[in-house]
This record gives sequence, structure tokens and C-alpha cells, in this order.
Amino acid sequence: MELKSNFGTTKGSLDSERSIIDKMQTELKGVFFRVIQLMLKDEEQSIPFTCIGILLQYMQITYIIFNRQIWKVWQNEILSKQLNKIFGYVLLTPYFEMISFSGFAAMMYVCLGLVLFSLMLIFLLSYSINKSKSSFTWPIMLLRFLISIFLQALYMPIIDLLLSMLACQTDQNGVLKHQLFDVQCWSNIHIVHAIVAIFGTILFFILCIIFSLLYYESRYQPHEASSKLTGRANAVFLTYELIMVICYTFMNGKNYDYLMILIMMVGSFTIFWKIHVEAPFNNMYVQKAWSMLVAMNMWGATLLCFAKFLEGVLFFGTVYAWLAGLPLMLIAIIRSEKMHYDLLLLNLNKVQDPDQVLHLTNHLLKLFYKSQQNQNCSLLLDGFLEIHKATCTREDCYLKQKKLNNSRQQKPIFKEGTVTERDVDLLMVMGQIYFNQIKKFPNEISLRIRYSFFLLDNLRQRQQALNELIQAETLCPSLDNEFIIFRYKKVIEDEMNAAQNENMGNLDVATELAFQNHMRSFQNKIERATLMHMDFWSQLQEDSPDLGKMNDIGAKINLSITQVEELWNKMQKMTQNLPKAMRLYGKFIIEVLQDKDYGEELLDKSRHLQTQNNKMKNKQTISLISSEDIGYESQPTLLVSTAQEKFAQITNLNLACCNLFGYNKSEMINRKINIFMPNLYSKFHDAHVENFLSSNDNRNINKERLVYIKMKSNYIMPCFIYLKVIQSIDDNVQLAAQFRIPKSFKPSCYLILDSEEVIDSISSSCIPLLNIDSKLISHKKTPITEILPNYMQQKQLFLSKVGGPIVFNPATQSGVSNSQLASQELDDQDKKDDNIQFQCYTYEVMNENQDQVVGYIVKLEQQGIEASMNLEVQNLQQKVLSNSMQFKYNPSKALYLGEYVADTNSQRVDQTILWDQNDQSSMISSVQGGVEILKSQVKTEKSDEQNVLQQIRINYAEGIKTLRLFENRVQDIDDREDMMSEEDEQQGKSVFQRQQDVDNDQEGQQQDFNNVFRSRKNLSLVVNSQVTPPVVTKLSWTANILILVLVALSFADFFVCQAQYDEIFNTILLVEDTNLRTAELHTILSTVQNLQMLNLNIWRLNTTENITAFEQDEKQKLNNSIQKVSLLNKNLMLSDIFISDELNELQSEDVVKMKFGDEYQRYDIMEATQQIVSKALNVRDKALKNIVFEDDDVGFIIYNLLNDLVFQLRNSSNLYAVGLTNKTTEKKETFLIILGISAGALGFGLMLLTIITLSVNKTQEEILSMFLDIPDKTVKYLYNKSENFISNLQIGEEEEVLSELEELEKEEQEELNRTLKSKRKKKKFKNTNKDQRNYIFAFFLIILILQAYFIFNYFMSDTLLSNLAQLVPEINATCRAEGFYRFVDNAERSLYINRNMTILNEDSYTIVKSNIDKLYALDSSIHQEHSLNVDITNSIYSDAFKQMFMLQPCTILSQDMNEMTETECQTFADGAMYQGMAVGVARYFENIRYIMTIYDQFWDNPKANFTAIARGFTTFKNITQDSDNVRNYILNLNNFNQSIESRVIQETYNRGTFRYLMQQMQAGINSDIESAKTQRLALFIVFEVLLFIIYFILWLPLVLKMTRDIWRTRSMIMMIPLRVIQRIRSIKQFIKEFLHAKDLDS
Repeated sequence: MELKSNFGTTKGSLDSERSIIDKMQTELKGVFFRVIQLMLKDEEQSIPFTCIGILLQYMQITYIIFNRQIWKVWQNEILSKQLNKIFGYVLLTPYFEMISFSGFAAMMYVCLGLVLFSLMLIFLLSYSINKSKSSFTWPIMLLRFLISIFLQALYMPIIDLLLSMLACQTDQNGVLKHQLFDVQCWSNIHIVHAIVAIFGTILFFILCIIFSLLYYESRYQPHEASSKLTGRANAVFLTYELIMVICYTFMNGKNYDYLMILIMMVGSFTIFWKIHVEAPFNNMYVQKAWSMLVAMNMWGATLLCFAKFLEGVLFFGTVYAWLAGLPLMLIAIIRSEKMHYDLLLLNLNKVQDPDQVLHLTNHLLKLFYKSQQNQNCSLLLDGFLEIHKATCTREDCYLKQKKLNNSRQQKPIFKEGTVTERDVDLLMVMGQIYFNQIKKFPNEISLRIRYSFFLLDNLRQRQQALNELIQAETLCPSLDNEFIIFRYKKVIEDEMNAAQNENMGNLDVATELAFQNHMRSFQNKIERATLMHMDFWSQLQEDSPDLGKMNDIGAKINLSITQVEELWNKMQKMTQNLPKAMRLYGKFIIEVLQDKDYGEELLDKSRHLQTQNNKMKNKQTISLISSEDIGYESQPTLLVSTAQEKFAQITNLNLACCNLFGYNKSEMINRKINIFMPNLYSKFHDAHVENFLSSNDNRNINKERLVYIKMKSNYIMPCFIYLKVIQSIDDNVQLAAQFRIPKSFKPSCYLILDSEEVIDSISSSCIPLLNIDSKLISHKKTPITEILPNYMQQKQLFLSKVGGPIVFNPATQSGVSNSQLASQELDDQDKKDDNIQFQCYTYEVMNENQDQVVGYIVKLEQQGIEASMNLEVQNLQQKVLSNSMQFKYNPSKALYLGEYVADTNSQRVDQTILWDQNDQSSMISSVQGGVEILKSQVKTEKSDEQNVLQQIRINYAEGIKTLRLFENRVQDIDDREDMMSEEDEQQGKSVFQRQQDVDNDQEGQQQDFNNVFRSRKNLSLVVNSQVTPPVVTKLSWTANILILVLVALSFADFFVCQAQYDEIFNTILLVEDTNLRTAELHTILSTVQNLQMLNLNIWRLNTTENITAFEQDEKQKLNNSIQKVSLLNKNLMLSDIFISDELNELQSEDVVKMKFGDEYQRYDIMEATQQIVSKALNVRDKALKNIVFEDDDVGFIIYNLLNDLVFQLRNSSNLYAVGLTNKTTEKKETFLIILGISAGALGFGLMLLTIITLSVNKTQEEILSMFLDIPDKTVKYLYNKSENFISNLQIGEEEEVLSELEELEKEEQEELNRTLKSKRKKKKFKNTNKDQRNYIFAFFLIILILQAYFIFNYFMSDTLLSNLAQLVPEINATCRAEGFYRFVDNAERSLYINRNMTILNEDSYTIVKSNIDKLYALDSSIHQEHSLNVDITNSIYSDAFKQMFMLQPCTILSQDMNEMTETECQTFADGAMYQGMAVGVARYFENIRYIMTIYDQFWDNPKANFTAIARGFTTFKNITQDSDNVRNYILNLNNFNQSIESRVIQETYNRGTFRYLMQQMQAGINSDIESAKTQRLALFIVFEVLLFIIYFILWLPLVLKMTRDIWRTRSMIMMIPLRVIQRIRSIKQFIKEFLHAKDLDS
């Protein structure tokens, strides 16, 4: 037959249709649910520590009303400022305001690290629970500690710390600055910190909200600190804190005070209502502490509002009023006690809000627990019960039923002596309130959950509580309710399992209903698993089996078997008395799972249980628990209602009951039970039932008693009845009645008499025995004396226990001629002329309500035929026994033949002579007829057993093997053909190799057979051992090492990059410093020259005041330059950055030649600079008259700053520039090395992961390929076994199949042996499993993403360093410009004063002339380099360069550099400077060139016309006071307008321009580097988070899945029968290698 699998529509397929987001959401919820459930297990929070935490939270929330934005509202600056500081101590931010921004950022990352560590613990615990099913003490304790600290102490401090990173405001210059630190917001590194703070705040808030909603004890346990009704109040409190921290972080200024106070008032009132009014905490002390907190917070917010509006107007000192009111608030909260009279007076008939019901029941529970110690609570409960009794309008109200003395409503649990009657009343009323309100509000989840807790804690009805939770789960509960349902479903199931074990398998009603549901689900899951096995064996029968499909089917098989086992274990925990399920499961294990040993064990247990159940039939019990399940009852069963509208009516019955009474089901349903009983009983049956309900009389419940029923034929029949009470919450009590026909071994008849001894009803057996029928007694009153004349004389004897004999004479019986049967019997009796003797028993029928006799039951047993009948039966039994001895044989059990057959047939004889067992409407007329029937049955049995014997043939050769030595190998002859393929593989080996293989193989086989293959159980222990496979261990180690390498590389890359960027930027600063030092040294020379010229009276200063002022100004300039040179020299000297060996030599070796008078000494450049500084200090302190060239100090400065020292200064500048270029190149190499290492590590890791992943797949493929070694006929045999099982299961014949296993066992074993001897063909297979390809692709993609991080970092760093390298010439030229321009001017003036002094160790005139050309070259170089770098230059520098050279620089020079006023700049040099420094510098160059032209005309030309040559630019001054015109002319060049203008340009415009450009260049480069560092930091954080996600969220579950896949694939071996496994070499070899590897691991 063709069967279609229906397992494609299971939950797994439905799961596959869900979106990835839904799956991730479900998985995340499962992670948190499992971990929090583990954390709540056996947890006891300390009440004192909880109160301390509440105190800390009060101080933190009080900081809100004194925060840094609002504290001034109190208008008491001294006290409110102090309160701000005091309450700020419980936060973290104030501690770091005094340190630094870097420390603040470090603390932020420490806090985020704690949060991430908590998440890591959560994921680790979740996966550890899944993997090992065990708990870990220390991680759980650590996680409990962290979460408790977060929720009770660190929530607001961490939120405040994170959001303080975003606390920015605009300063006076329009720049967004941090409120606490001097850091520009949303620039450079602050961007990363701010983004991290935002995401960290969201993550931390979500984490705390989840735990506040879930991490508490939801049951009412008043002694537990964590017990509360809901966690939503805490969630609202945390949300309020977050909102207020956001408010005082971003609402800056007084304009936001009103909005902030409004939000504060609304939030304070909300948390006050949620915590104080709703009172969610079950512990009195914890609730009081929280009430104090929110009340004092509300008080503070209210007075803050008063202070804002009325302080200084109507009130003064509001802050003091706040302080004074705090103790009053505390006293008010402590003394207050909520009695909730409004709840106790609530009219439940008019309730429209389910929250009112929840508040009422919660308050009643609190009063209930307090009533034992508090008399007031007890009085309130009494009053509530009285009010409820008066207001309850329902007819089924418990208190009204109790008033009618109907104690049937009372639950058995309340029979304990420790519970008072008032408590019983309260709990029963609460149960009715819950139930009725749930019917009114069926979708109210919280109401159902509270009802479940009530059933669990107070009524001990675990199954009903579980049902309520299951019902609530279908209503789409919120997250917190979903967790409560998830947790307590497991808690209740565990308690139910423990309770059922204690009750020895006896089920209550609700549990029995759940058991039947499990039984139906169990059968469906077995059917699904069998269909999957059929698919698997069908796939294996193909010519080219697809191992991928086989693996997928195997995964589904493993899942289905797991579901079956879980359900089986759950059913076993519910009860051990489950023979039907045990038979089904045992047959499934034998037929489908091929585990004969365990299956036989289960079948033996089921037979034993069935035998015990059969022995208990006399103690009949009804398994029925609802009217829908009545069809499952095999005995005649009916249900009778006790409801008012259907009192004593039959509500349901089964077909067996219809057959018993002779009616159709439609004729009996909804009719009173009185109709179907004798008239004598029907009269007072209603009163009897009412008495039963009112008196709680259990004497006739749960025990059998004899009653009489009236059939459709109007005859009565004796039956044993068994009554069971079925209680239903939504209906009144139902009575289940089950009937059993008694066995009778003598002809008997029954008569029912009324109180006047008149026959009321008779049984059908009265027709053949007494010759009367129902028509006779219905037409006229028939006293018993008409039938039995002597009855009344011997009545007292008949009423005795043993009864008495009585004779019935058919001849005396009249009035029966209308019955043909009676007349015929009378003729027969006349012929025999013989009386019939009976044994008479009489029983009184009592009306218990009136305590009077209302009738009698007469039982007549025929006497006199017992001996003959027994003789016939004994002869027949002997014949059956003698015949059965030689026919009945059980080869598998080898039982005693005679005893087994005799027992069976004796039972059949007993059944044959049961005269009135099946149908008592007719009586067996003769014993001989019964004997003939028995003979025919025995004959039939004999022929059947002969056929069975003919079919059974004993194979004495079974188990005997014929071996032979072939090719140095001992092997089975029968397996010669089977092993052909294996021998083909051995052909290439030498004899010695084969012999060695044989020896090793025999040793391994012997050990395996002795230890593993002895039983399937041992083999299962080996195959299913959950040891981590070595290949998975290697995979895990590879991934762990790779992750560690990536973490180390990422940290090395990040911190090395940061260090390299800092080093490069510091090198740029050194380049600027060395050129700035040169410029300042030339400024010193220029100042000394100015003083020297002042002494020579060159300047046109006419008054002494002007001369003195000029002298003071120049000495002040000299002093400033001295200080700057000293500082710059110190910075250069202390720098630890290595530039080059040449620079080190210049700074440490005596390479600078300095002239002291007529002598020369050598110094290093640092010492030489210090010598200049020392001499300059001397010059500064000299009198003006002593500042002449002949002075040693003056001469030293002028000469050395124009000769050798200049060379070395330029050399130093060049070395720094070259060093900067070299560093950019070297750092590229560093980043390239890191990139190479990362690429190598990731590539090697990918290769290892690929190889090991393929090994994992190969391991699975090797296991699956072993199935190909199973012969096709064996596979077909296994398929047929599953097919037969599913066929019998689906058509409902499992009972017959299960009971006849032994008879087919031998045949099946022979068929299996025949299939194993068939020739095995090596099949080709294909593998469409794409898992390994998907894994490798995922690995490649992840590796590619990780490598992209290093590649991106490399190219980002390479780009930055390349740009810096390209900028080095422009940096060097711009930095050198000021010093070189100053040197040119100084050299020119030195030429004017003393042409004989060398410059740069050459002729001074020649150097000065060449310097003019170099000026143009340097300026051209600056502009050319800038044009080349315009695309890579930062906008800061580009804009500055454009502003200074192309636009007007006056604004910057006047405002930023403070060199002059903007008006002076605009008018200076005929407005040349205002047109840009490009024009100004050109004018400066032209001035110098023009003065040198005039110099050429004056030199060596004493007759030159000064006035004509000067052209009015100056007037002649006799400076030397002699007739040396040439010298006077040349010295007067210093007073030319061009010279004066050049000095001003040099002193002010050139100096300001190039220093400003250096500052902007430094800022631009710093901005680029900081931007790169920010990007690197952001990428680094993303990379680390990505690694965290990859490892903890993706990798660990993947490893767990791969491990389980290997375990599952390996466990598929157990699908093969043990005998087949013993015959397949590949499987044995695999198990041998597995054992060897396992031994090595151990």
C-alpha cells in the first residue's frame, strides 16, 4: 500500500516559514527567559540590602530636583548648591569633572564593558544550559550580582555618565563645547565617544528594562524581597529617571525650566501612583521603602514647582520647607495602612474593569495571609463574606449553596484540620470570583495568570493551573506575562511530576485529561516518526541514494524521536500505569527503531500492567473524565446530570450501554434515568440523588454494588454499578455510572416485589424457569404466593443470608396459557411429572429517606443439575487437556506446554457455561447443547493449533557457522559472496599486510563483540555518547585561536596606528619648532642690529625720549625672542622622537663652529643656540653705548648668526623635514606588515576552517555511506516493517498486532537472515547537502568582512601618510619662510654696516645679491607646492592660505595676530597689504632689490648725487660726522622709505602671515589626523562588536549545531538492527575507531 508522509506540516516547517527577524526575536527571548529562570531558581534576596538599594536610588532621584540645570530655581544658592554636590556623590560624573575628559571617557567604556560582560554571561549561560543541561553556580551568582547592582545602585549613575558625554552647549564664539570639559563637541574623537554613548545608553536601558520586567518573583510570597505583582512599576521608574537625565542634559538655560518642572511633576505623579497607590510589592518592608521614596520625590517636585512660581513672591525659604517636610512624609508613610474598603464593597455583578477584580483578589490574599496575626484583617474578611453573600446573585454561589447544606461543592483539599471554615469559605469564594470574571473577561491575561497562581498555591490544583497558563499563552501575552507563563509552566510540570510519583500513578481529573491529550499526541508523533523512517529507507533503496536528503530526513527523524521520547517521559512522570501507551511505544521501538531488547522489556511491562488491571476489574474504576471521552470506555457507561434544568437526565452514554439496555442512543439521551430502572426504584430515585448531593454521602461512590436495570423488553437484569463523581467548575456535579454484568454458574431468575408482596418486575430468565412473562404481571396483580405458595410461610428463612429451599410446581401455575412457550414447557414438565427445586434468597428494599421497607428482591437459583453438568464439563476438560498437550507450542518462550494450553481452554469452558452472562433473556434448556457447542469450539481450536504446528519448523542449524581458511584469512563461507566488494579492496595488498590487518581486525572485533555488540543497550551507550567530536574540538580551537589573533591584531593595529599618528604629528611640530627657532634667532640678530644702529645714530630719532623708547622696545623684543628660543630649544632637546642619526650627531656632536673674538670653538647645535641666548641676555643688559660690533657679545651674535650657525640651523631644518618624510614611509611599512599578518592569519584560518568543516562533512558522509553497505533486501525488509506498523496503526489494529508478536518473531528473524545473505552491491551515491558549502561561504564572507577592516585601515592610513609626505615640502617651505626673509634683511643691513664681514663664510655682497634671487625662488616654491597640494590640503589651511595671499589679510593680522589695527593694515604701503600678501611679499622683495640697486650706485662712488639718487625717499644725514660720503650714503640706506617699509613688513606682516599659516597648517593636519583616528576608533569599536556578535551569537550556536549534527548522524546507526550491524564490517570498524578515539581522549 502507498502511504504519504505528512510530517512536512509539522512545527519545524512552520518555523521555516517565519521571517529571520521573528526567529531572532524568538531566540533572544528564549535566551533571556532561560537565563532569568535559572537566576530566579533558589534565589533569596536580602530585605536589608534591598532597602539600602532603595535608599541609594532615593538619593539619586533627589539629585534630579537639584541637578546642574535646575538647582538655581530654589533661589538659595548656598544650600541648593551644597545639596547638588551632596546628592551628586551617588553618581559617577561628578568624580570625573575634576580629572580629565580622557578619564571620563575611560570610565564610560569601563561601564559599557560591565554591560557587555553581563551580556556575555547571559549568552554563555544560555548556550551552556542547552549544551550540558546543567547549571553553573559562579556565573549565575556573578550575573545576579551585576544585575542587582545595575538595577539598585548603578542604573542612574551609568545613564548620567553616558548622557553626560553628550552634554554640550554653544559658547560665546558659537562653538559647541562640552559643558563639563574644554572639549569641542561633535568633532574628532568626541564623535565616536558620543555615538558609543548613544548606543550604550540604548543597550543599557533595554537590558535594565528587560530585567526589571522579568527578574522578580511573581507569586505572592510576602517574605520574599523580590516578590511583587508586576515589574512594570520598576520599568516606569527607570524610564522616568532616563527622561529626567535627558532633560537636564540637553535642556540648557532658564527657558527650559518650566518644561522640565512640568515633566518632573508628571513623572513624579506617575511613579507615585504606580508604586504607592497600586502597591505592587508583596513584602511589607520593601513596599514601605518604595512608598517613602516616591512620596518624598513627589514632595520635592511639588516644592520645586512652588519655588519656581512663588519663591520671593509669597514664600521665602522653600528649600527649608522641603527639608522640614521630609520627616513628616516618612512618618505619614510608616503609619499609613491601606484597608481598601472600596474594594471590599465592590459589586462584582457590575464590574467593567478587570483591574478592579485583580486589585480585589490581591487585597483579599493579603488579608488572608495577615488574618492569622491581625484581628482587623480577620474582621474585614468576615465582613466581605457577609457582603458577598448578600450581593451575589448567581444561583451557584458557594455561600448560598453552603446555606442549603450542600457541601458537595467543598473541595477535598479543605478537609485539612489546619484550615478554618472561614478560610475555606474565602478561598472558595475567591475561586468563584476568578472563574466568573474570567468568563466575563476571557481575554484578560493577567486575570488568568493570577487565577493560575491561586489554583497552584491555595487550591493545590496544579493541572488546572497549568491549563489556565496554556490558555493565557494563546492570547498573545506581553513580554513579562509571556515569561511568567514560560517559567511557571515548567515549575508546575515539575511539581506535578513529583506529586504523581508520590501518588503512585493515581491521576486526578485534570491530570487524566492532560494524559489523554498527551496520549493522542503521542500516537500522532509515533505515526509521524514512522513515516519519516519510511522516507529514509525509501531514499536508501534508490540506485544512487542522496546522502544529503538522507541526512535531512535523519535530522527530522532525530527531532521526531526526541519529541516522542520527551512526551513518553512526560507521560511516565504523570503515571506509571499506562499499558496501552507502553504497548504502542514498545512495538514502535521494535518495529521501527529496531531495538528489540528495550521493546520486549516494555511489552513485558505492559503485559504485567494489563494483567494487574484485569485482576482489578472487580474493583472497577472509570477512566472517564468528561462527556466527550465516553466513547473510549469499553464497559457500558452513562452520564447523569444533577443540574436543576436537567436533573437526573442522561447527558451522554456509549454504544455498549445502548446494547445493554436494548435502546438506541437517541432513545436514551436527555431522558431521566428513572425510566430505565424498575418501578419500585424509580419512585424514590430523585429523592435519593438529592439526598446524596446534600449529605455528601460517599458510601456508594467509587465502589461496586448490585443494582437492577429495566431493559427495553421490560425485563430487569442484575448489574454491578460503579459510580464516580465528575466535578466541573462550569456545571454542577455529574455522575458517571458504569455497569458490569455479573457472572452466574447456575440458572437463576429475579423477581421484585412491592411492599404488599405483589410482583412488580421480573427478569427474562423467569420465562423458562417459572413459566411467567412480563405481560402476565402487567395485566393483573400477581402475588408471589400464586407462583410460590409456600413463600410467605418461609419468608424469614429466605431473608437470612443463606436463604432457603423452595419447590416450584409448574402444574399449580395457571394463567400462562397465552404463552406458547409456557404451554410447551408445561407439557414437558407434565411428561416428566417432576417439580423444580430452587434456592430462594430475599432482600429488603429500603427507602433510606423514610427508613421504611418499600419492597423485596427475590432471587431463585435452580438446584439438582449441578452434578451432571459438572461431570460433563470435567470429561470435556480432560479431553481438551490431553489434546492440547501435543499441539500448543511456543518456540520463542519455551513455556510449559500443558499448563499453558490447559489454562487457556479452561477459561473458554468457563465462558461457555456462563448461563446468564451475555444474554439472560433466554435460558439454556439443556446442558447437552452447551457441551456440544464446547466440543465444536475445542475441535476448531485443535485444528488451528495443528496448522500453527505445521507452520513452525525448528532450524537446528541456526547460530552454527561454517568457516574456512582462504588467502590466510578465516571467514564464513556463507559470507563469501557478501564480502566480494571488501575482498576486491584487499586485492592490492600483500599477504603480510593482509595478515596484519586480519590480526588487528580480529583483536578489535573480539573486543568489540565482548563489550559493545553483546547487547543493543551497550551499543547505544557507545553510539549515543555525547562526547565532543575531535573534529569539532579542532574546529573550536582553530576558531578560538583565530579570534584571539584577530583581537590581538586589531588592538595592535589600533594602538600602533594611534601611536604612529601621534609620532608623525609631533614630528611636524618639531619641524615647525626648528624653523621657528631659526626665525627667533634671526629676530635676536635683527634686534641687536637695531640697537647697534641706534648707537651709531643711524635712525632718525630726534629726541632722547624717542631714543629711549626705541631702545626699550628693542630690548623687550630681544627678551621675548630669548625666551621663545629657550623654550623651543628645550622642546627640541627633550623630544624622544628619533629622526635620524645625522640629526642626533648634529644635536650631540661638536659640529657647529662658533667664533669667540679671534678664536673658534665647536659646539653641538643645542649648545650653540644656548651660547647665542647667553650672549643675547648680556646684550639685553648692556648700556646702549656699549652695543657695538667690537663688543664681544655683540660681535659674537652678529658674526655667528650670519655664518656657520646659519648652515647648521638650515641643516637641522632639512634633517627634520627629511625625517618627517622618512617616517611617513616607515609607517606605511608598519601598516603593510599588519595587513600582511592579518591577511595571512585570516587566510590560514579560512583554510583550516574549510579543511575542518569538510572533515566534519566527511565524518557525516562516512556515517551515512555505511548505510549503503546494507543489502537492498534488508532495506526493503526494514521499510516493510515500518509500513506494516504504520498500516496497522492507522487502521486501528495495533492491539491485535501488539498481542501477537511472539508468533511472528521467528519468521521475521529468518527473513532478516535471508536478506543479510543477499549479495551486496557497492552503490554510487550523491550528496546534495549544501551545509558545508554554506558554512564555507559564510566563513569566507566573514573572513572577507574582517579582512576588509584591515584593508580599509591600511588604505586609510596609506592615504593619510601619502598626503602628509606630499605636504612635507610645503610644510618645510612655509616654516622656513619667516626665518629666511629675516636672514636676508639682516644680511643686507650687515652689508651696509660692515662689508668686510663675511656672510655664510663668503663675501657679504655676493651672498646678499644671491639672497634676493632665493627670495623669489622660495616664494615661488611655496605657491607651487600649495597649488600641487590643493586637493589634499585640509580646508582649514586652504582657506587660511587663500585669505592671507589672495584676499585681504588685514582682519586676521589685526584680530588674531594683534600686529596692528585693521585701518593701518588697509592704508599701509599704499594698500598693497590689503590686496593680499602675494602683493605684499612681492613689494617686500622689490624694496630689498631696489635698496641694493641704490647701494650699487653709492658703493665706491663718493661723488654720487645723493639727492638725485634718493629721489626724495629720504634726506641725507651725516651719520658718521665726517666727510666719508660713501659710508654716510650707505648708512643712510637704512632710512630710505623702502627700507623702513621692508622692516615693517618683515616685523609685522611677514611674521604674522607665516606664523598664522603655520598655526592653520598645524590645525589642518591635526584635524586630518584626528579625523583618521576617529574613524579608526569607530571602526575598531565596530570591529570588536562584530567579533563579539560573530563569536557569541553566531559561532557558539554553530559549533553547538555542528556537534549535535554529528551526534545525531552517529545516532542514526541505531536505526539499523543489531544483527545487521554485526554483519556489516564498515559499521563495526567505525565503532572500533570511535572507541579508540574515545579512549585516547579520556
